[in-house]
Amino acid sequence: MGSVCNEIIKRFIVGYFRIFLILLVLALMFVGCSIGIGDNDLSASTGTLKQPVQNLNPSRKDIRLSSNPKSDVFVDLPLLLWPSFEYRRISRNYTMTKVEHCLITESEGTQLQIGAKVEILDEAKCLYVLLSSNDGLPRPYTITLMQIKVVATGEKGWTWSGAIELDKK
Repeated sequence: MGSVCNEIIKRFIVGYFRIFLILLVLALMFVGCSIGIGDNDLSASTGTLKQPVQNLNPSRKDIRLSSNPKSDVFVDLPLLLWPSFEYRRISRNYTMTKVEHCLITESEGTQLQIGAKVEILDEAKCLYVLLSSNDGLPRPYTITLMQIKVVATGEKGWTWSGAIELDKK
């Protein structure tokens, strides 16, 4: 009778030990995912502002498609800081598929200085920006926005991702 009881107790402990291990692993995974382990941590990044430049007609990377680097057209983007922007799903290139855009208005931005030190706080979740320019024309760009804090002034806002030269770590 004693060996039967010992066997029952042993199975009980082993069964609960397995459940405990499974719950422990799940808890560790949950904690690891919630604190962003493995994510690109931009919040600890710093950089220097530079003149943002955008290629309006980039040559294609796909070899099967025709490509001519001579057709590239580069423009300087306004080096501005916007207090906020709007997300909107907009069709691109005459297709019915809508993609996430960041909408900004040039007149709502404040001037930034090239060479200013900044801290990167966040990155927008859009790959395209639609700028309502001062001349009233909408200007689409394939670029995203970064939320920054200007170290010298403490000012926070959004600017072009291409306007930041990241510091080496």
